[in-house]
Amino acid sequence: MKQSYSIPIRARALILLFFILGTTAFAQRKVTGKVVDADAQIGLPGVTVLIKGGTKGTSTDANGNYSLDVPQNGGTIVFSSIGYETREEAIGNRSEINISMNADTKALNEVVVTGYASQRKKDITGAVTVVGAKELTATPTASVTQMLQGRASGVVVGNDNSPGGGTMVRIRGFGSVNNNSPLYVIDGVPTQGTLNQLNPNDIESMQVLKDASAASIYGARAANGVVIITTKKGKPGEPSFSFDFYTGTQRPGKMLDLLNTKELGEYLYQADLGAGKNPSVTSPSVQYKFGPNGEQTIADYIYPNVYGTLPSNYTYTNDIADPNLGKTAFNITKANKEGTDWQDVIFDPAPISNYQIGATGGSANAKYAISANYFKQDGILRYTKYNRYSVRANTEFKKGKFTLGENLTVSYDERQGITNNDESNPIMFAIRVHPIIPVFDITGGPAELGGTNSSPYNGFAGSKGVNLGNAPNPLARLYREKDNITKGTHIFGNVFAELDIIQGLKARTSLGLEYNQYNRSEYFHRDIEAAEARNSNSLNVINNYDRSVTWFNTLNYNKEFGAHNLNVLVGTEAVTTYAVGFIANRSGFAFDDLEYRYLDAGSASGLNNSGGGATISALFSQFGKVNYSYKDLYLADFTLRRDGSSRFSAANRYGVFPAFSVGVRMSEFAFMKDLKFVNDMKIRFGWGKTGNQLIPNVYNAYTLYASDPLNNAYDINGTGSSIVGGFDLVQFGNPNGKWETTTSTNIGLDAVLFNSKLEVVVDLYNRVTSDMLTQIAIPRTAGTGTIPYTNIGEVQNKGIDVGLNYRDKIGNFRYQVGVNFAHYKNKVIKLNNDPNATIFGFTTRLPAISATKAGLPIASYYGYIVDGVIKDDAEAAAAPKFGSYTRAGTFKFRDVNGDGIITAADRTIIGNPHPDFTYGINVNLGYKNWDLTLFAQGSQGNEIFNYVRYWTDFNTFQGNRSKDMLYNSWKKSGDVAKLPRLNSGDATSQQISTYFIEDGSYLRLKNIQLTYSIPSGWIKKVGLGSAQVYVQGQNMFTLTKYTGLDPDINLRRSGNDNQDIHMGIDEGAYPVAKSYLVGLRLGF
Repeated sequence: MKQSYSIPIRARALILLFFILGTTAFAQRKVTGKVVDADAQIGLPGVTVLIKGGTKGTSTDANGNYSLDVPQNGGTIVFSSIGYETREEAIGNRSEINISMNADTKALNEVVVTGYASQRKKDITGAVTVVGAKELTATPTASVTQMLQGRASGVVVGNDNSPGGGTMVRIRGFGSVNNNSPLYVIDGVPTQGTLNQLNPNDIESMQVLKDASAASIYGARAANGVVIITTKKGKPGEPSFSFDFYTGTQRPGKMLDLLNTKELGEYLYQADLGAGKNPSVTSPSVQYKFGPNGEQTIADYIYPNVYGTLPSNYTYTNDIADPNLGKTAFNITKANKEGTDWQDVIFDPAPISNYQIGATGGSANAKYAISANYFKQDGILRYTKYNRYSVRANTEFKKGKFTLGENLTVSYDERQGITNNDESNPIMFAIRVHPIIPVFDITGGPAELGGTNSSPYNGFAGSKGVNLGNAPNPLARLYREKDNITKGTHIFGNVFAELDIIQGLKARTSLGLEYNQYNRSEYFHRDIEAAEARNSNSLNVINNYDRSVTWFNTLNYNKEFGAHNLNVLVGTEAVTTYAVGFIANRSGFAFDDLEYRYLDAGSASGLNNSGGGATISALFSQFGKVNYSYKDLYLADFTLRRDGSSRFSAANRYGVFPAFSVGVRMSEFAFMKDLKFVNDMKIRFGWGKTGNQLIPNVYNAYTLYASDPLNNAYDINGTGSSIVGGFDLVQFGNPNGKWETTTSTNIGLDAVLFNSKLEVVVDLYNRVTSDMLTQIAIPRTAGTGTIPYTNIGEVQNKGIDVGLNYRDKIGNFRYQVGVNFAHYKNKVIKLNNDPNATIFGFTTRLPAISATKAGLPIASYYGYIVDGVIKDDAEAAAAPKFGSYTRAGTFKFRDVNGDGIITAADRTIIGNPHPDFTYGINVNLGYKNWDLTLFAQGSQGNEIFNYVRYWTDFNTFQGNRSKDMLYNSWKKSGDVAKLPRLNSGDATSQQISTYFIEDGSYLRLKNIQLTYSIPSGWIKKVGLGSAQVYVQGQNMFTLTKYTGLDPDINLRRSGNDNQDIHMGIDEGAYPVAKSYLVGLRLGF
């Protein structure tokens, strides 16, 4: 039986009502608008725009524009951004909502990451400098650390300047003769690597923790300061895409003024006359013949040495197997009578480009930020280049009280060509090589370079011959080693989870990984044209792998009760590192082609070596931190960390590092209220201890032995067949070694003045490093082996950091000026109980170029004082005697000990590589859609040891000389000269002295950029949300008295084991390039 079901009329009406309401609720419309800074009236990028009470949202583009789907019936939009007061706007029936946001400078609620957690900026009582993304990306660089130069007070950055080269960062001076590098923490994962694997465009902000009260949460690794890097994270809203591109050219800057061929001949003639010789009879060089009055005749060929036409019996060969090889029948080379400008030969304009694409978005429960980058930089030094490919993904998911996320970077880079280490580098070779030597022999060089030589790697001219020195052809070295490449694969990141246990109590765990794999292949060709030729080719293969795993767990409790705010953090951290290296080499390769450059292709009877090693170390830590504030008026932080390191013996493994800081917000007191120009003012005081375990030897505590069957084997039973291998002592252990400890005191002032237009930060500090670890010689009677590091000495750094920032607007014109200034004074308090104990720095040829001893700064220059050039015989007679050297026209060495003669006892401190102060100046000017940025930085009062002068200004090996040596040397009685008389027999003038010391002060216009933001009305037609174009110049000019290639040299001698005792020595440093760029930024 069929039944009929009917729905009551009331029910039908109710269903219809719900349907109408639901339709209304889900019906949406679009609201657009622009968010601007209330003071500057410029668009604010990255502002979060959310529907109140929901998860639907978006963020503003680069110009401050947004578009948001809102309910048909309206609601409320919440606008929020770090550093600005949150605003709420009722939607009503509006389709366009434009708002202005006020800077939250009174509350200073900007959140700053300070280690394992974050704090409001207004609550920080330690010395912390924050550098934002806009400042960091203003100067495109390959390295993240280069971006800090001049941006943060108290931070000194020395650049390698070569493509893919590293930087040396020092914070508040030098606390040790060992590693003074800071700790870097990227999204919670610590590292002390080069950071070249990190794409600078991915960085949101960098915080520099400069004093112990701020950095002590990292305890054993924080003695040299901490740099916390936060990468860009996703924000709620629809997906937004960005594309950033720039390209341009780099050009060499200053070159040294050296002699040409004719001038070098004149120098050789005058130098022999000065030595009492007759160069008209016996020429100082077979390439020159001199008449009785110095008239020059220059050879037509320098190899073989021929004046006139080459004899017909001379034939050319570059066949390695030819029996004539090594005789005059190969490498025939014409003399360059005009002179080869070798600096011009090796330097060339070079391209640079960067491509970046990214996407961000999400909801309140899921956020993401992903990016991909390609960076390419060719070096101004020919045949050098650097390429980096990187991908980054940051994601975060939240459900209820649980949050899960990750931060991951994967990168691959290639550094190609010859490295620029020590004095044996192409730049030094270009300075030293004779100008009479052309670039190529008579074949014009390899076909790839426009010549006719049948060999792809021969046809270069060189110093093979007589009186041509030993400097190799620098272009030949660069060209032949252009395929030598270092390949690096890097993985860096972490996964983390958070749980909100109860209100105010949060648990977090993070597992981080740093993985680096380096492979380098170095192939060295025969250089048959060189005076000191490589007679066999060879291949080095180097493989290095390292990984570090960091696991930390924290509990964070935050509670507000009345006027009190309490935050407590406790945690543990475990770090393990492992590194292994392997090197193998062979020689005697039958072919030089790329496809034959592998070890088995070499001859087993030739060079055939291999070796390797591995290290492992661990660190385990417990830490706690308490932050307290009362009415935002009184502030206090207390930190305690305990670290245990495998680098020390069990008896001294653990170190405890306490710290505290307090602050008072003076602007909240009644007596300050009448000072209307003061918006916010806080004074701070901090004290704490931090540690340093970074000695080069991770097994310093242990005495080590190694098997040596060749030298330590014995037929223990006398049977002739019972040989037992023995062991050699290879390292002395120091079980008493313990932590280097740095104790720091800091007094600071933070102020916001004149309606929040002026921000002032001032810090005074004193930091003392005790129990400094260094190697001390032991008696030979103890045996031979690596000397251990022993705790000795104290080093003090004290100084002041100042930061000023002012911004305002006049109508449509807006401007901002920022200045930072830093001064520190470094002094060794003691090394050991011997007040004369000294640690010497050195170069390849100068064994005691600097001295580190009590009462002096680290790495003070050491040598003789030169009081000018003796101008006449009378002055020479009165001058202290330096053996038979002293006469008119020689250096007047100072008799320091007053005994009337010059000896080694008269060597003393002659200079200081540490600056009096460093500074940075940043100016931003804006008018409507135009922005102009200028950034300059500099150093004042530091001195540089110009080691290049050792080669160009004295009789050091045969080679080219400076124009100063020919034209500004002493010529006759009464001359006030810069250099001594020319004398080819002079072997004294080049003693280490004040002549090598130069003022290294400089001011550099680091960056100038003009940007135009294309109006949104124009670009919306093509689907873009924002578009900017810019032109930029880098390193446009440098004001300096330094005569070398560049005053901005690396802080220490390249290639040494992280020691700063060689700082300030210019061994032919890679000069900074002038760059001209054009760029485009798009958002959609």
